[in-house]
Amino acid sequence: MTMVIAYAWQDKVVMMADSRSSRTDENGNMIEFEDDNEKIIPVQNWFSIGHAGLRKAYLGNGAYLEMDEVTNHFLKMNESTLSKQNGEQLLEGIVRTWNRTLSEKLQRNPLSLENRYCFALGSFVENKSGELEPKIHTYQSHFNEFQFGGRKAVIGDDAVYPIIMPYYEEDTDNWTLKETVDFYKKGFVEVMNQVETVGGPIDIFVLDRNPEKSYWLEHKPNN
Repeated sequence: MTMVIAYAWQDKVVMMADSRSSRTDENGNMIEFEDDNEKIIPVQNWFSIGHAGLRKAYLGNGAYLEMDEVTNHFLKMNESTLSKQNGEQLLEGIVRTWNRTLSEKLQRNPLSLENRYCFALGSFVENKSGELEPKIHTYQSHFNEFQFGGRKAVIGDDAVYPIIMPYYEEDTDNWTLKETVDFYKKGFVEVMNQVETVGGPIDIFVLDRNPEKSYWLEHKPNN
């Protein structure tokens, strides 16, 4: 699967993800993996999307559908209106597209553990004072559950949660950006040492409420 961490820091959303995709046997043992996957998608620098879970769906005759293509198709079809959508609308639209693709095109149950997938979406929400605040929205298919308006989120394999929770629960609001990044990278290393489905380079994207100031802090192959 993977692990994605997203957290609000000052007027930004920082999103971090590993790069591993893997295949397991019927007993859940990993039999092959690749460490070159992109799991964070910046959307016109207005949003950032982190994806964990199902990455390929078998079509038959040796062919697979890369599930990122479903996300990218939705974004392309709605390109002209993305800046007018809020994060909740965008995430709900992506999930509807995924579920329709899984159920109608692939004849799969989108809520089954076999087809488990999760999203974390960073965006900005206008508060009562008219200022834009960084917020994180999530969806987990196996619970069929959205959570909107958080300041921190972790999505990934069940095995990552007991390891990463002490990092997740730490109050880092008053730390510097470098201190927060170093802290959560330490958490990634600890997870990678114990969970074989999480690995490879860590990509880090910083979403700013001014889209022109959003940037990759670390991005393979340079990290």
